[in-house]
Amino acid sequence: MMNINVAAPIFRVARDKSAEPLPLSVSRPAVLIEGSDREFRRLIHRMILNEGRLVEIRKSFAKKVGVTGAQYTMMMALLRLQGDSGIAIGALADFLEVTGPHVTGEVRKLAARGYVRKSANPKDRRGVLISLTRQGKSRLLSAFAFIRSVNDILFDGVTVDEFRTIVRFNQKFMKNTALALDGIEREGRPAGRRAAR
Repeated sequence: MMNINVAAPIFRVARDKSAEPLPLSVSRPAVLIEGSDREFRRLIHRMILNEGRLVEIRKSFAKKVGVTGAQYTMMMALLRLQGDSGIAIGALADFLEVTGPHVTGEVRKLAARGYVRKSANPKDRRGVLISLTRQGKSRLLSAFAFIRSVNDILFDGVTVDEFRTIVRFNQKFMKNTALALDGIEREGRPAGRRAAR
């Protein structure tokens, strides 16, 4: 069994006056505790740890269904979004915030296994609508008791207000991570190409 040791956040920082001050890794006042970035650094570290744990949890869900993690995510999205007639690949890609070709490739694999069907899109002759087959829906729903039990553990002790705060924070953070990566990409370009953009 995993040894779980989660330290409480530090909202007061003990300073060693004899130590040489270190440069801050962030300057936003909202994330500095008494001028220190210590809790910010620990938050980032824990977010990365949690990412790895969530990936493993998704793998366990996917294994119950008999698909890969990415395919499980798409099947769950289809279950919620397909309606009576299905959903366009582009719309599914937008919802999952991934590329259309990525969705197309995974849908092709799911269709080959009989879990997803394609049908003509009456509003776009060149496009298709995708939806879960009866078999695909059945396999997904058969894992729900396990999925629910794990998710209940994940959010044990979380209040309504805390959950809503997490949702709002995540919405901002998704946007900001994209902006940060865009900034890193622009910084990596030669000066002339940066100016031409």
